[in-house]
Amino acid sequence: MSSEMGEIHRTGRDINDEIVHFGGQAESVFSSLAEQGRLSIQKKADELAAQYLESNPNPDYYDCVTIVAEGVLTAGKEIKTSSGSWGESVDAALGAGVEMPAAKIACKRITMLEH
Repeated sequence: MSSEMGEIHRTGRDINDEIVHFGGQAESVFSSLAEQGRLSIQKKADELAAQYLESNPNPDYYDCVTIVAEGVLTAGKEIKTSSGSWGESVDAALGAGVEMPAAKIACKRITMLEH
């Protein structure tokens, strides 16, 4: 059990390190995106969190954030296309780390539902 807890805490530190790496700007970039772009990113994050929940009946917030953030980045081109005229802004925002705040929102929703 102690190694599992260490894994969770290490993952949490990795996530925080990644946010610090982006200069703490990811949240402000995400909130300043045009609504259509923000919604496109959040929609993908929510879909990925729902998939995570299906395969993990006891979801772990930090594990979820890591998996969802990676999935949002992987789906960058799809999100850019679905954002229409805001696609270039979304592409730049993904480069600035906005997958993290989107993943946090999506994972908070599913982990709060379970508790």
